[in-house]
This record gives sequence, structure tokens and C-alpha cells, in this order.
Amino acid sequence: MNETELLEKMRSQIALRDPDELALAIGWRPGEPAKTRRPHRWRRLVTGAVVTAGLAAAAVVGPSVVAGIGGSATSYASSAIDVRQENGKWVARIKDPLAEHAEYAKAFRAVGLNVDLQLVPVSPSFVGDLVRARPGPTPEGTFEGGLEPSGCRIGEAGCHLAFRVPVGFEGDVRAQLGRPAESGEVYQAAAKATMPGEALEGVRLEDRTVGEVLDEVRKRDLQVVYELVRTTPRSSTFFADGRKGAFVRYEPIAADAVGSDWLVWRAVSQSDRVVKLIVTPQPLKLDVPLPLS
Repeated sequence: MNETELLEKMRSQIALRDPDELALAIGWRPGEPAKTRRPHRWRRLVTGAVVTAGLAAAAVVGPSVVAGIGGSATSYASSAIDVRQENGKWVARIKDPLAEHAEYAKAFRAVGLNVDLQLVPVSPSFVGDLVRARPGPTPEGTFEGGLEPSGCRIGEAGCHLAFRVPVGFEGDVRAQLGRPAESGEVYQAAAKATMPGEALEGVRLEDRTVGEVLDEVRKRDLQVVYELVRTTPRSSTFFADGRKGAFVRYEPIAADAVGSDWLVWRAVSQSDRVVKLIVTPQPLKLDVPLPLS
């Protein structure tokens, strides 16, 4: 019995809607040679499609959101910020301190928080500090800024600015977090210029004249601006918590109006290349002395 006779006998014994269905299924018709199956070609095509799709996915990397039980997000990550729950707090780690603050707001919204976080330039010793934090009318817990790990320097591997919000907080938060300033940026929060990491770190100001301090300024290739310090008629007062303080005011003054024998009251960082010397023509008489450096 040849192949054609064998197929005809099989078709007569199988109930099919189309008698030729079996032949079609195996890719053979009477009078035609049987086709050889080529399974490896399909396998190669499928594999190639998967690789191509993988390359396409790798080329476009967007924000990632992880949802918990009930569909609520438990974390959000993008090139600008990473937000996740840790130890009863939402912890936001800033990856790009110069990103648009709308990118941060988007991340907080993704996890159910209404936080308007802005990063502002500050002097080196204030980096990571909260410059301002205004919660809603009934905040629960505290809002924190900082560096992770503590004491690291932005730019080092693994060092991030961080902002924390208590889990469960449902109000609005508007906050400013100190970031390193770019060259020439005026600090929005400025520390004493003699503090660690600042432009005049380690310089002593007490009982020193403008001329003496200017020598220190020039050694560091810094520019200087001036303010005049004055006392008010009421030179001291008590605050509500019992601490005693003093009232003074500051007025801008031109460099050519400042004598080299004037005294430096305080020095404040203004930018990475500029310090502000707060000066007085004679020793100030205060019931409560203020720190000089």
C-alpha cells in the first residue's frame, strides 16, 4: 500500500468536518511530497523577538512604582528621587539635587503624600538641613532633613540628601532642603564663615580689625562685602523661654566707607567666593554679648 492509499484509508476512519483536515494539519496534500518540519527556525525567530523587546525596554527607563496590598504604592523611584517606607517614615532620597521640584512632587503624589519639596542653595555647613518646613494645621510627628549616611559629602558614592515624613500623615507639607550651591550662587541660608567647611574656617575674629581679617580673606582669594552693625535703644531683652538676648540691626555699607581699623563683629558666608564682614567703628556695648565667630 502506497502513501496515497494509506492516507485515504485513514481519512475514511476519522470523523472530520473536512476530510482533508488531517492532511492540512500535517502540511501535505495528495499528489504532493510531505513537507519537512523546521522547528528550529521558529525557535530562533521567537528568541530574536524577545531579545529585541528586551533591548527596547532597556533603552527607555522611566519611573518605577511598587504597589502594596490594596493597590496603594509603597515606593517610587526615578532618576531624580527615591521614596520608600522605612521604620514608620516615608524616606525620600534625592538623587539629583538640581532636578525641577515638580519631579519631587510627582514622586510624593505617587505614594499618596502632598509634599512640595524644594532644594535651595546653602552654605556648606547647612547642606542637608531643613531651611523651612511648613506642615498643615494638624501634623502628626516631625519632618526631618539630613544626609545619608550622616556626615557624608554630596558627590561621594552613596551619599544622598534625605527628607522624612511620618507614615500616615495626610496634610500638606511645604519644605526647603539645603543643597550644595553651584559656583556663584548666593546662599539662601548662610552660616558663620568661620564654621567647619566654610570659607574662613578656623579664623579668629574676636578683637580683630577689618585690616587683619582682610589679610585672611585675601589669602583665600575671596571677595568681601560689608554690613554695619548697630545696637537698638533697648540693647537686651528676655525671650519667652527665659533666655536672654540682644537687639541689633544690620545695614549695608560701601567698602570705601569702612575703615581698616574698624572691628569685625561677625563674618557670614554669602557664596562660595564671597564673605560678608559685619563691622563696627567702635566696640559695641551690650548687656548681653553675642558670639563673634
